[in-house]
Amino acid sequence: MVNPEIMAVVASGHNFKTIAVNIYIYIKQYINKMSIKSFFCGKRIDVPEDVKKELIPGEKVLHAVRQARIEQPITPDAIIVTTERVMIRRPKLFGFTASNKDFRYSDMGNVIVHKGVLNSTIRVKMRFLSDDLMLRAIPNSEAPAISSTIQEGIDGRFEGMDGEGSKTYRTPRMETERGSSNEDLLKILKLRYVKGEITREEYERMKRDIME
Repeated sequence: MVNPEIMAVVASGHNFKTIAVNIYIYIKQYINKMSIKSFFCGKRIDVPEDVKKELIPGEKVLHAVRQARIEQPITPDAIIVTTERVMIRRPKLFGFTASNKDFRYSDMGNVIVHKGVLNSTIRVKMRFLSDDLMLRAIPNSEAPAISSTIQEGIDGRFEGMDGEGSKTYRTPRMETERGSSNEDLLKILKLRYVKGEITREEYERMKRDIME
């Protein structure tokens, strides 16, 4: 529907320049109202609740962004970067449900940022997969920090971080360290999961056994 103010300008006999300026102002206001910027550029988001439930002990979310809708108009992916992995949350059924897929830093080789006019793509070379991990249509303002964090994860700079961000010694395999406390066992179990030595189901089962 045409804006009544624009129709009034046309009816009053104003020249083309005045009409064009008013149309421009109206379009700009419409863009701001409809958040068209996030449609083309993506945006930072809060961490989804279902993602929070999947975090393992001590894991911290460092970045959370949503793809630009120009990439996937109906249900754009959310990209979550933590101290342990990169997660891609893909909504289904118009956002009523979602599937989460995670990629561990130990499986990554290197990272490259391709900055576009409207948004950026981060290409992550995977060591054991034929296809690269492509994080498409993310905000230009967030891409450098996200790529830097991923590179730090690849370099192993997050290994040994506990929930407060301080450093603690971590053994690579559960069999090499038999801690006397549940906390020690949980840290070792977490490391095995992060390194891909056990599945999430095995991790959850053994975690319950330790806590009982």
